[in-house]
Amino acid sequence: MLQRGSHALVILMCSPLLVRCEDYTVKFEVALTPERRDSFLVTVREAKSPIAARRFKELVNSNFFTGCPFYRVMPGFLVQFGLSGNVTLQRHWDRQVLQEERAIEHKDWNMRGTIAFATSGAGGGTQGRSTQLLINYDDNHQLDNAGVVPFGRIVRGMHVVDAIYSGYRDRPQAADIRQQGDAYLQREFPRLSHVYGAMQVAFVEEPMMISKNVMGALITVGMALVAALCCFGLRVLQRRSKGYAKTPLAGTFDDPEDDDAGVVELLTTDEDDDPPPLPPPPSPPSPPPTPPNHRRGR
Repeated sequence: MLQRGSHALVILMCSPLLVRCEDYTVKFEVALTPERRDSFLVTVREAKSPIAARRFKELVNSNFFTGCPFYRVMPGFLVQFGLSGNVTLQRHWDRQVLQEERAIEHKDWNMRGTIAFATSGAGGGTQGRSTQLLINYDDNHQLDNAGVVPFGRIVRGMHVVDAIYSGYRDRPQAADIRQQGDAYLQREFPRLSHVYGAMQVAFVEEPMMISKNVMGALITVGMALVAALCCFGLRVLQRRSKGYAKTPLAGTFDDPEDDDAGVVELLTTDEDDDPPPLPPPPSPPSPPPTPPNHRRGR
């Protein structure tokens, strides 16, 4: 009995590891220029896009990405790569087009730093969702409706992705890369940044990210709450100031209906050090006149 209980306890303790075994992290080593090299990490969540996550792992383990150029770089939008300069190798993978994702448990949005397979509606051409990948430079929610389903996220080194050479923008053509390979790239676009290595490394947890739309809504709600609190506080102060102004002081002739006069009277009373002079006492009334005596005439 104890043995069964201990086995159950071990299974419960290892359950987070069992959940995470389908997630993994890949390190991309990048040649930004002939003199500058750097790297970035991608963490993949299979629950976000199972078919894409499995294909991505196959491409990494077969060293497909070695030598792949970043051939479409649109600052503020996205960067695209995943076409091999080896024409034979590219044709092999182009015949294995991915199916549509139907069993997605936790669909992700196309936010800055997410990575997905390109489709025909997002620069993938007729061979969409085979090997071509895109990384979002910004929140591109218009791609959510174009069938672009992110399967991972840049967890380290997004500044490296931002530094990828963008001078050619979208001039390199995917069709020409497929037909001519490295000869076309080296002849026409010698300054393209490219991948020189991709391998699976220790798992790195992805950070929490908030979409710009959600962040904008939160900021708007926060500003509305602050404005409402300011208005409420201003009204309270106005009511209190009116209450103080309407309180009459002894020795003053304040009109309770005139708020401004009350405030002036208060200020005047506070500034005067000496009390106001008292009015003189009233004079005593004069005695009434004595009536005449008529008895003397008799």
